[in-house]
Amino acid sequence: MRNISVAVLLAVFALLQGCKPKASATVSEWDQFQDPYFKVTFSYPKGWVVVKDTRKVSVFSSAETMDKFFDFDERKKDGVKIEIAAEKSDSMQDYVKYIQSYKDDRAAAGFTVKEIEQAKIDGQPAAMFTYSGNYNEATKVTAIRIATLKDSTIYSVEFAGLNAAFDQYRFVLDSVLATLVLPRPVIIPKGVDPSLPLEQTEKFSNAILELQYPANFSPSEMPKKGEVEFSMRLMGYRQDCTMDIDVRPAKKLTVEKVADQNVKIYKPTSRGTATLSGEKAIYFDYSVVKGVNSRVYFAVKNDKIYRVTMNYYTPMKSSFLPAFEKVVASIRVK
Repeated sequence: MRNISVAVLLAVFALLQGCKPKASATVSEWDQFQDPYFKVTFSYPKGWVVVKDTRKVSVFSSAETMDKFFDFDERKKDGVKIEIAAEKSDSMQDYVKYIQSYKDDRAAAGFTVKEIEQAKIDGQPAAMFTYSGNYNEATKVTAIRIATLKDSTIYSVEFAGLNAAFDQYRFVLDSVLATLVLPRPVIIPKGVDPSLPLEQTEKFSNAILELQYPANFSPSEMPKKGEVEFSMRLMGYRQDCTMDIDVRPAKKLTVEKVADQNVKIYKPTSRGTATLSGEKAIYFDYSVVKGVNSRVYFAVKNDKIYRVTMNYYTPMKSSFLPAFEKVVASIRVK
C-alpha cells in the first residue's frame, strides 16, 4: 500500500507540475521606435530586431525568430513578432469592417478565430480579435490583430507568438499599445505660408538625443563623416532653411576650447552663449551664402561635442530664427 501511495503522489505531483503556467519572459530595458517617414512612435524591448518600411514596421524578439516566421522550421527558436502598419482608406472603410474582413480571411485559411472585441489605439476606438492555428505539427501561432481609423488611414497592430512565446511575451503588446502614438495631421491655418515653421511640433527621439521640431519639417539621417557618430537634418519646404545636428568625440576638450578651434573656420560676425541640454553652449553667427544667414552652436556633454547648425533665408529671419531657437532649447542629450 505504501508503494502504491507513493506512486499516486508522484503521479499527482507530475500532473500539477504539468499544469503550471509557463513563466513570463522578462525585459530589462526598452527602446523607442521612431522613423522620419513612418511617423509612429512606441516602446519595444531593447535588442529586438526591427525591420522598417515606409508604411510598416515589424519587430521580432530575435533574428532566429524572424527566420522562423518565414520558414516555420521547428528547430529554430520560438518568439514573437509585433507589426504596426498603415494603409490609406480612400473609401473611409470602417475599422470594424476592416477587422471583420481580416477575421473572415483568417477563418477561411483554417485558423480558429474569436469574436471581435472593443479596444483602443492611441486613445482612438479600435476593434480587435484573436486567432490561432498550426503551421505544422510542432509550430502553433497565436495572434491578436487590432485596427483603428484615423485621418483616412487604417492603422493596424498585430502581435503574434509561436507556441508558448505568445503567453510569455503577452505583456509586450500591452506596453506597445500603452506607448503607441499615431501620426498627427499637419494643420496649416488658412492664409499661412506653408514654408514657415508651424507652432505645432513633432518629437524626435533616439538613443542619442530627443527634441521637438516644427510639424511641417521632416527629420532625416545624414551620412556620417570621419569621427561623426550621429548626424541628422531638419528641413521643411525651403531648402535654404535647415537645421543640422551632429555628434562627435570631444576628447576631453571643453566647450571654450572647441569654440576657439572653430573661430578661424566660421569667421563669425558675432558670438554669444546659450544653453543646450543643461550645458553651456557657445554660438557663432556667420554668413557663407548671399541672402542666407547661419548660426552654429557648440556644446560638450558626456565627452562628446554636440554641434547644431542652422541656416535661414535672411528676409524671413523673424519667422525662422525664433523657431530654430526653440528647437535648440528643446534638445535633451541622453
